Amino acid sequence: MRSRNRLILLVLLVVAILIVVFFVMRRDTRAEFGPAVALCPGPDAYGYTCEPGGGFAYIDATEDLFLYQDDGLSGVTLPFPFVYYGTTYTEVQIGTNGTVQFGAAGYAEYFNSCLQPAPVDYMGDLLAPYWDDLDVTYAGYVETAVSGEAPNRIFVIEWDHVPFFDSDLSDTITFEVQLFEANNDIVFLYQDVTAIASSRGRSATVGIQSAAQGLSLQYSCNQPSLVDAAAVHFPHPAEPNGDMGLATAVTVTDLPTLQAKGATAEILAQLNNRQPDALRLLQTDWRTQQPARLLDWQEVDLTGNGRHELLLFWHGVQNQATTQLAVIGLDTAGEFTPLFDQRLSTRTQTVQDIALADTADLTGDGVLDALLYDAAQGDLFVLTAVSGTLALVPVPEQCQGHMAVLDGDGDGLLDIVRDGCATSGRVVMGWDGSAFVQKRP
Repeated sequence: MRSRNRLILLVLLVVAILIVVFFVMRRDTRAEFGPAVALCPGPDAYGYTCEPGGGFAYIDATEDLFLYQDDGLSGVTLPFPFVYYGTTYTEVQIGTNGTVQFGAAGYAEYFNSCLQPAPVDYMGDLLAPYWDDLDVTYAGYVETAVSGEAPNRIFVIEWDHVPFFDSDLSDTITFEVQLFEANNDIVFLYQDVTAIASSRGRSATVGIQSAAQGLSLQYSCNQPSLVDAAAVHFPHPAEPNGDMGLATAVTVTDLPTLQAKGATAEILAQLNNRQPDALRLLQTDWRTQQPARLLDWQEVDLTGNGRHELLLFWHGVQNQATTQLAVIGLDTAGEFTPLFDQRLSTRTQTVQDIALADTADLTGDGVLDALLYDAAQGDLFVLTAVSGTLALVPVPEQCQGHMAVLDGDGDGLLDIVRDGCATSGRVVMGWDGSAFVQKRP
């Protein structure tokens, strides 16, 4: 009887082993990679995970990209090939809005989107350490650095004391991305993300994605989840999913049109509401706001379509360096749309109070150009159509005297004649096909 019981137990043990082996063999090995779209800690379908990066030191980058723009991009060659979602890249596009896109093309989108339930299709292979509406026009720096020696180098991309769009220039955040040559790991580090405007990521997207492959791993989206002196580590999987890996750089044809924002968006909203005397009401309202702004406008046909466009310029009362210029026209659906939108001051040149000085066809294309003059500084700009797109072209020399538009040398083209110029008294400037150049003193 005892021998029979042993035999039954042995048979049951063998059956159990066979069942375990059967289910192990039938297991989908892809399950270890997780879903295509995942939330931290992951993994996602490629094998990326995310974890606290307490063992990584913040590295101060010092190579300034001179990316002093709002919604700007700078292409940078990587110091070493880097594998990301199965594709080896040698170039990245670094954006002022806290993004890094792999490949030769990028998109300076200021309006962040969550990376789930699906990756953002037009952002390609993306690192989003702090994707938000940041502005490096007047303050802050986007810098890079290479730390260490091959084959253990670290490539650093730092957003250093960068303010948010349309906010106090002293209210800034500082963070960076580190890319590791030895193992293709990624680390987001946050030195100071406590700000009044948008503290700790409450209007930012943080995560990684490969849009063309439909993969993403999101750490947070529009949540105050970040803290100072913290880090998020995205280790490259030791054995990534072999089914993944293709070049997914953004192509220009896939990109949506950047939308107006800030004061320009407010003007468009008022105009498209078809409220009578919308601009004058807005002008009055802006004078009483804090900080106050002064708004002025003119109607000029700058496109040659026989209809007037609105040429608008405004600046702050306390901070006149915030001078901005916009041109608004009607689209085919009868809606007001921006044709041109640009801040005029830079870190090296202040435009305090721009005004329309004259209109004339200075480029010989049969379409009126707008001459814009800053009386405080003596600077002159011409708003003209270049290759079918409105562009603001500076006229050399600062001049405080009289100005006239005439054919100064008899070649049949109008010139700009200016007196009281800083270097040569009187100058005659003419269009050479791409810029205004001095014809003769």
